[in-house]
Amino acid sequence: MDIFDQIEFITTEDSSTGLYSKHIQDIFHSKSGAFKESYEKFFLPARNLIPECMKSINILDICYGIGYNSKTFLNNTKDYFIHIDALENNKEFIYLSPLVKDNIVNDVLKKQIILQIIKDNDDINEYGKILNKIKMLKLIHFFEPNIINFLQNEVIGSYKNIPVDKLNQFLHNIYYNYISDNNNYAFNRNSHKDFEINYYLGDARKTILQVKNQYDIVFLDAFSSQKDPTLWTVDFLYLIKSKMKKNSMLISYSKSTPFRSALIELGFYVGKTYIDSIDMGTVASLNKKFILNPLNEFDLQLFQTRAGITYKDPSLSFDSSTILLNRKIESESSSRISHTQFLKFNSY
Repeated sequence: MDIFDQIEFITTEDSSTGLYSKHIQDIFHSKSGAFKESYEKFFLPARNLIPECMKSINILDICYGIGYNSKTFLNNTKDYFIHIDALENNKEFIYLSPLVKDNIVNDVLKKQIILQIIKDNDDINEYGKILNKIKMLKLIHFFEPNIINFLQNEVIGSYKNIPVDKLNQFLHNIYYNYISDNNNYAFNRNSHKDFEINYYLGDARKTILQVKNQYDIVFLDAFSSQKDPTLWTVDFLYLIKSKMKKNSMLISYSKSTPFRSALIELGFYVGKTYIDSIDMGTVASLNKKFILNPLNEFDLQLFQTRAGITYKDPSLSFDSSTILLNRKIESESSSRISHTQFLKFNSY
């Protein structure tokens, strides 16, 4: 199915572009601001992790989508080499990621992402199809004019008369002319360019087995667990843990009790992300010193109720409905007290 049939583009409250999934019937980004969410819930907690002596950073971005979390991190972090492994189920999102209006002003970064996507996929025609679809559906106001013009005129337009076997040289020349510090006339020189993004397409439960790195930072930005619990199970989180360094951090917008309970069960130290004194997300690490706002006793006791029963997917192949049904059956047969009973006797 065409990705444009699966999603709706929306303008969020901070004027950045967000997405709504018609299939999942859930938003990809907060209506209060897609950029605001990535900056406050993902970048700011990650910034606390980075010591000045660090020279390179490995990031695992799970559910890359249109790239807000990675782009925001790159745009606000200088003087490091940053390697990103991005797990995403839809190729079209990857292609769209540097094009959308996102309030991330670094055009050079977006141009480099475009060139890397084309080079890695050896396909420039895909962008031509996407531009035609954007124009046909009259969606152009959701996209950055500077980046659209660069793609249309400097990349696609110039490539029409270039032989296929000259693609790499062609992309190298564009990089030199528009991005490289070696060219004194390049646009926006001295912007952050020391990064690479590798994309892994498919179900993250499978593609996470393909990545070979150990990570300093993991972004987990899947759909809400009530809609799609496949990437919130204790079994998938175990795989994430196996890819993390000792001094690393898992960051998510989710504050669901089954998710946090699974992290505790797996031996993580778990804390909260606060925005204006409101619990807005979760951080987890294998090193206690990275948890600035740990869970309180109320939270820990809550995990012992039925609300704390984790999502399970031992074969890493169950669909959402199976995972939800199995948890419901386990909850109904459990001797644990209910969430409601717990709140009744612990209302403080």
